[in-house]
Amino acid sequence: MNIASIPSLARCWDLFWFAPGSPQNLAAARIVFAVTSLWVLVSRDFAGISGLPAEFWSGVPASVHWRFLDFGGHPFLEHVLVQAAAVALVCVIVGVLPRLSCFLAGVLLYHLAPLESIIWTNSPYARGLTISVLALLTLAFSPCGDCWTLLPSSEPKQADAASEYTWPVRLIQVFIVQIYFFSGYSKVFYAGWRWASPSNMRNWMLYFSEADQTRVFHSLGAWIASRPTICGVIGVGTLVFELGLFTVLFSKTARLLLVPLVAVFHLGILLSMNLVFLNVPQLLVFADWDGLETWIRTRLYSIKTHPELTGPRYQA
Repeated sequence: MNIASIPSLARCWDLFWFAPGSPQNLAAARIVFAVTSLWVLVSRDFAGISGLPAEFWSGVPASVHWRFLDFGGHPFLEHVLVQAAAVALVCVIVGVLPRLSCFLAGVLLYHLAPLESIIWTNSPYARGLTISVLALLTLAFSPCGDCWTLLPSSEPKQADAASEYTWPVRLIQVFIVQIYFFSGYSKVFYAGWRWASPSNMRNWMLYFSEADQTRVFHSLGAWIASRPTICGVIGVGTLVFELGLFTVLFSKTARLLLVPLVAVFHLGILLSMNLVFLNVPQLLVFADWDGLETWIRTRLYSIKTHPELTGPRYQA
């Protein structure tokens, strides 16, 4: 490497992580992850899972028990911890001691999240609390309470300190993008590029179409499986999409184009393969909440100062 290029790389690094940021975007990340985490929390019976017979826990290694402090047979204790996590997440949402609440919620969800693998899946790509734990603990060490809170922790940072709003959002975005990148990487690593072959796509479509215990949508998967060309396009497109999604971290144009396509991508998976990914709402951290708030404020100010411009004639 050319020594002269090192300062340039350092500037790119600083620009990526520490460019001036917006308290609105950081606050939006706090609310998005707290809301999705609370939804997952209240939709599961973690306390009931802890109360399952000892036979369900017999295959869990001792290292896993101690790693997450998950020991079966304590449903009352787990119920208390679930309630504590719910209270902490509500505090995160409304902005009451947001940094402390993020830390407590992250630690409690770290303990509770492994229980989800018993009733959902052991895949880290699909569970609803995997990224939430990382995001909440990241937010706990950031000024996430400077905006959109009941009790603001401080005044918003000046321009020379606004970089403190950038690195947490960037890191959370990296957490999300790596789900797709390593999903694509694992496909290539274990199956090779032939994973994208029409025959492999056909097999997967038929497999999930015939899973009668989880099947909700019946026709689209079978329809795709009967068309090799579409299967091949889906296979190649999936690898290109997953391995190339990291570009949204560096390009605003890529974010505008690809992030909405992620939602369409998951909708297609749901309708054709009956697979649900709970991280889809977390894509909202890629939105420009600062710009949205500015647009809303401008619109409201215009309506307040010029109410005559809101009539039917001007609406057209």
